[in-house]
Amino acid sequence: MRRRVGCWTLLVLLVLLIFGTPQVWAEEVVAGGDAPTIVPSLAYSDSPFEQRTAAIGFRDVLGGGTGYVHPYVAVGEYFTDNFYETRSNRKSEFVTRITPGLWLSLPASPYQRIQVNTLNVAPGGLELSRFRTKGNTRLQAYGSYQADVLLHNRFDEEDQVNQRAEGFFRYNFRGGLSVQLLDVFLIEHDSAGTGSTLSLDKFKSNLFEVSVDYEVSPKTFLETAYAWYALDYDSTETEFRDRDDQRFSARIFQKFWPKTSIFAEYNFITLDYDQNVLSDSDEHQTFLGLEWQQTDKSRWRTKLGYGKKDFDSSAFKDADNFLAELQFRHRFTPKTYVDLQGSRSMNETDSLGFDYVLSHKLLLRYYQRITAKLLGSANMYYRVDDYKGDDRSDDYYGFGLDMRYALTRWLNLAGGYSFQQRNSNIDTNDFDKNNVYINLVFSL
Repeated sequence: MRRRVGCWTLLVLLVLLIFGTPQVWAEEVVAGGDAPTIVPSLAYSDSPFEQRTAAIGFRDVLGGGTGYVHPYVAVGEYFTDNFYETRSNRKSEFVTRITPGLWLSLPASPYQRIQVNTLNVAPGGLELSRFRTKGNTRLQAYGSYQADVLLHNRFDEEDQVNQRAEGFFRYNFRGGLSVQLLDVFLIEHDSAGTGSTLSLDKFKSNLFEVSVDYEVSPKTFLETAYAWYALDYDSTETEFRDRDDQRFSARIFQKFWPKTSIFAEYNFITLDYDQNVLSDSDEHQTFLGLEWQQTDKSRWRTKLGYGKKDFDSSAFKDADNFLAELQFRHRFTPKTYVDLQGSRSMNETDSLGFDYVLSHKLLLRYYQRITAKLLGSANMYYRVDDYKGDDRSDDYYGFGLDMRYALTRWLNLAGGYSFQQRNSNIDTNDFDKNNVYINLVFSL
């Protein structure tokens, strides 16, 4: 295995364990940076912008008291009526999920400082761009580790332990210069309905990013970043997807109103496959965008651009497409919050016989604080994947309902329902499924 989690991630965790004491940082106990205080703590249903697995994610159930070290453990049950996501011969399944984890933060915070969701078909590993903020302190650091034990009732050959490790470090120098490091390591699996097989294809991925920001003036801001994304599948049937991506990015922001900026962005991405089954390629992306950020509770970003994909192999046809992205987050009242995301992007194919995938996605989430202890959420999404190089088009529809009840400050009960459907011009690719989950989460 030649790909490993970035060593600096472990270094961040070690530094937090050694130096993360109130005596050292008492004067800087402020939740800042990318702390997702704008997002209520809740278990989400499926999202087309995140890795789609067989179990419902619940990272966002986590909260707790202000502190430096936050352990948690969750026990839950998940049911689906179409585990292998097939049109016929449907197989239902119960999955028991046991998830211990630990996260650490400097300065002390009741919220996880970052939430970065990688996607293995996205060039460079990220489907959506990230908001960056300076935060309220000179130094900000965050580290986390989570193990996810999945025990299947009928198909015990699919039992596995997924893992996730994150590390984040940011330092704001005097004079407007900031440096940021980020690493996200996953041991995960694809859901059965994706790719060329009908099994849960296991993989390892690692995203490492270093960025430098500079405030040229109160109205002009520069961002530059380098990222490396590595993807490695366990099975020989899917190792044709193994690849290394490198991304070079630059943005310039010009503020023309107190909370509103216009920006220009350029990304250069190289994709290098281990095998000569899918072609290596270079991507050039240019965007013009508008960003409004009133507070961490209300912000949006929209950008339109053009992307060009040049394949190394002459057997693949070079492509150029218009690209777009929309991110809208707003808390309308103390009890009501809305999150809207959309994109038009060129992604890598997950199946043989295709060059790439032109993907359109739209996701809407609505949150409602019902009582002081009860929080509800509803979401719906639509997605179209057009596989280029042959005739295939998949339409996805989905919606979900989630509820979270705070039994105590440190104990939450979360549950929900989701529905997914795929309609394809290839009839054998059609499927639909119903999912139900419940989790009991203890967190400090």
